Amino acid sequence: MRRILQINRSGTPFREFYAALILTRMLTDRPIGYVDLRSPAGVGIGALVYNYDGCVFASDEGRMLAETGDNTFRLGHVNEDDYTSLILSDRLIEAVSSSLTQCAPECSTCAFESHCGADPVYHHATQGDTLGIKPLSAFCARQKGIMTLLLDILENSPEDASIMRRWA
Repeated sequence: MRRILQINRSGTPFREFYAALILTRMLTDRPIGYVDLRSPAGVGIGALVYNYDGCVFASDEGRMLAETGDNTFRLGHVNEDDYTSLILSDRLIEAVSSSLTQCAPECSTCAFESHCGADPVYHHATQGDTLGIKPLSAFCARQKGIMTLLLDILENSPEDASIMRRWA
């Protein structure tokens, strides 16, 4: 991040994409469209993913997980299921309900909750639980680390803060 900011200070506009997403989330009220930074998560709500074989998944990550043999996020099949049955499936309701950060242990009291989101596919794949154990979650640690860094720069480096505000 410091290197990217240095490039910007030298006159070459260069935006760090993920930081820009988080900054947009933190500094504006504009939606970002990134399903992993939503609460509830955008799985199946923000998009349905259709695989080449006709299977329908709650997310692209869920589709990729199925390639390993885990069909937890397979919602149905394009030839067998209509839209209503896909979005009202127990699998999707489970994934969405476990991704409400406002109700999740550790998330509900986290200072970053309003700027964060949940990734039930990641937590299922790494912890075997769509809610996840947040203190053990690399997703959570990454989010907190990035947000802490961004807030530190915004507070302590006016020139870099000006650059980052333009990203948002």
